[in-house]
Amino acid sequence: MDVERPKSVAFLCSIRVAVAFVGFLGMIAHYSQKISVGIALVCMVNHTAINIGKNSIAMPLTQADIYCPRLNNTIKIEGPYPWTKNVQGLVLGGYFWGYLITEVPGGYLAGRYGARFIFGGAMIIAGAFSVVMPWGASIHWGILWFLRLVVGLAHGVIWPSMAVIMSHWAPPSERGKLVGFMNAGAQIGNVLTLSIGGLMCSWSFAGGWPLIYYSTGIMGLVWGIFWILFYADSPRDQRCISVQEKEYILDTIQQQLSNHSKNEFQAPWKAILTSRACWALFIVHTCNNWGTYTFLTSIPKYMAEVLRFDIKSNGLLSSLPYLLFWLNINISGFLADMLLRKQTLSRTNIRKLFNVLGNLLPALFVIGLAFMTCKIKYYAVALLTIGVTFTGCCYGGGFMLTANDIAPAYAGIIFGISNTFATLPGIISPYIVGALTEKDPNNWRYVFFICAAVYIIGMVVFLVIGSGEVQPWALQNTADKTIPEEVPLSEEAAATRSSKNFNEH
Repeated sequence: MDVERPKSVAFLCSIRVAVAFVGFLGMIAHYSQKISVGIALVCMVNHTAINIGKNSIAMPLTQADIYCPRLNNTIKIEGPYPWTKNVQGLVLGGYFWGYLITEVPGGYLAGRYGARFIFGGAMIIAGAFSVVMPWGASIHWGILWFLRLVVGLAHGVIWPSMAVIMSHWAPPSERGKLVGFMNAGAQIGNVLTLSIGGLMCSWSFAGGWPLIYYSTGIMGLVWGIFWILFYADSPRDQRCISVQEKEYILDTIQQQLSNHSKNEFQAPWKAILTSRACWALFIVHTCNNWGTYTFLTSIPKYMAEVLRFDIKSNGLLSSLPYLLFWLNINISGFLADMLLRKQTLSRTNIRKLFNVLGNLLPALFVIGLAFMTCKIKYYAVALLTIGVTFTGCCYGGGFMLTANDIAPAYAGIIFGISNTFATLPGIISPYIVGALTEKDPNNWRYVFFICAAVYIIGMVVFLVIGSGEVQPWALQNTADKTIPEEVPLSEEAAATRSSKNFNEH
């Protein structure tokens, strides 16, 4: 009977995959709102008015001015707002100030009360405030900054909620696939917003660029309502799940989550904040996000100012790296799970391998970007695309899974702390990009050098002190107090015993 049960536990047509798919759609809505201002600013700002104000200042000629002068027939969209690059940097960074504040509280609340209303409510609030952003911008850039701050406050709870969702729904042997697939929605959100947003800018309907905010806001509102109606915080509470699948999921995760009831949830704060494994996660996450946020907020500006693409081409080409990023997340998640099932490498070495791929290779390609000009702009697009693509290794098989690996019962809180640190680049990077390129656009090369150096720092730290194994302090409240170093083996044994034929081995 125990042998028969796993045969009926399907994967593709399962509720756990449905949860991951709806979460995937939620991440599309989340990142569509998150990145909307990056592409919209290119169309909102009146560059001619800014340049007229600088006529009295001798500005250095850029390589783009010399080799790729703008033609009279070039399509160039001018917006209504004469916002300087410093103001643009502040507007871009406003979101991350809010995002920073709610990471840890969001992880605690999702861990204690569940992610159903936390995640769904966050998207409803963010959607409502996104819809009114064109109105806020028409009054003053400070109002737009405040509205982005509120959206950031709402969005701050999302990634910790994702960690909690997967700690209850993803069996260890499927964690790479399910977590990778759900997280990959973020990159599809980038692709859709950058590509369609670039087209919307050129439309005359409703002013063009306001449509970016309207569409992403409404998407979040609709998704948030659906999530609250669909999701259950545990397989025990899901109405549509089969008995076989419910028992399979609960059997494979109960060792990690036993005795951590929502009412008794107490995080070992001292152990978390003094853990080498946690700090390795915090540092590599922060360093990797420096590159991610630099590109996320500044790719459209780089495409327009340095490579001289018009807004339609800008949006489509800016989205290309994230399309391949999404593909790589799913591939790396599949490969990481395969290496784990076959015991080719330990869980720790798998995480280290994928973090090397997701940091070292982007660093090398980013250095190459520093030497690109508009005369070879398609080579620059290729380097940018390949570099961003390899970052996906961290999401499918690297540090994005580490919180669930080292302390599944406290994954939401640990990821909340990690993402708090990792949000700082979102505040600092846009301002540094603006400050470096405001007076001399040739300084884009220094932006890329800084990115490469930060990537390398994160990679080295995780190689030295990173871990993918359950930490002893993460078991202090569990019923199963096995010897810590045996946990990974017993976890795999439990997963294998409950899914003997599931993975076709």
